[in-house]
Amino acid sequence: MGRTIYYLFRLMTAAAFVFVNAASSARAESSAAIMLQSQPITAEDAEHSGDLPPPPPYDPTVVKYVDPPMPTADPQITPTPTPTATPTPSMVKIDGVITDRVPTPGQLLYKATRDISFLDPLSWSVTVLKKRHQLLVYYKGRLFKTYHAVFGRSFEPGTKLWEGDRRTPEGVYAIVDEHPSRRWEWCLTLNYPNVLDRRRYEQLRDGGAVPVEDGRPVGVGGRIGIHGSDNPLLNRGNINWTTGCISVNDQDVDELHKLLPTGTVVIIKP
Repeated sequence: MGRTIYYLFRLMTAAAFVFVNAASSARAESSAAIMLQSQPITAEDAEHSGDLPPPPPYDPTVVKYVDPPMPTADPQITPTPTPTATPTPSMVKIDGVITDRVPTPGQLLYKATRDISFLDPLSWSVTVLKKRHQLLVYYKGRLFKTYHAVFGRSFEPGTKLWEGDRRTPEGVYAIVDEHPSRRWEWCLTLNYPNVLDRRRYEQLRDGGAVPVEDGRPVGVGGRIGIHGSDNPLLNRGNINWTTGCISVNDQDVDELHKLLPTGTVVIIKP
């Protein structure tokens, strides 16, 4: 009985040994195959072994690129000369009237305004050039219109110094009032004298340069503005005839009254 158990034990041990060796051999062969797969195989080796690699997923030889045809030159067309016509001024419509006068940048901007900014005095400004007899109106920094103007009838140039010297002031002012006038159509009153005018007048008065009437120096003056004319011939002739105001024709002062709000800056230059 004991001998039988011994032989059975030896038989089982031998079988286990054979099974382990077979498994090790299989794992070695699998490892070798993996190693061989990881190594690059040349085309020559693949041809000798008879194992060809699978085809690539994209074969560039199948796609054929055809060069586009060269563009053909357009036929040369010789332009036919057209006779030059005499240029005619472009006609525009302003306030319902067709005219050949081209609108200024300020007029175009004014026409394009769709809010109430045209009522803001900061949207407008006036520059007066005494030597050129011009009054220039600007809308939002762009020239709106140029008006003809005449000034005080003093033969001495320069700014107004005191009352009665018949000079038109020079400096920076503002429109402080607008009222109708039987003689001038409209009058746009300026804030003369301003601070600089009063200071200059006081220096002249203290220095004895201001004329004296009835034992006292005349005043600094006032009531300076932009108004119309009761003698348009003088305005058209560039004759300075006012006592210090700025005069334009009645149609222009009516237009200025409609355009310029109270508070508009007026800069008067020599």
